[in-house]
Amino acid sequence: MVWVYLEELTDEKVTYRYYPDGGEEYGIVSLMRKTGKRIHDKSCPNYTSMFARHAWELLENFQEAGEFPEKAMIGWY
Repeated sequence: MVWVYLEELTDEKVTYRYYPDGGEEYGIVSLMRKTGKRIHDKSCPNYTSMFARHAWELLENFQEAGEFPEKAMIGWY
C-alpha cells in the first residue's frame, strides 16, 4: 500500500509525496499534466521503486478524472 499527499498542483505539473506502507519515510513523484511524463523527484530510502510506480498510477488516474485529492491510498497484493 502507498499513501499520497498533494504537494503542488499547477497547470503544468502535479506533485505528491508518497509514503510506502503508510510509514514515516517518503518519496516525491510528479506528473507533467500536458505530456504525461513521470518525474521521480525524491526516492524513498529502503523501499523499491514499485511504490513510486503505484503512486504515479494514482496521479494518472487523478489527471484523467480532473480531480486531485489532498490525500489518497492505493493497495495491492
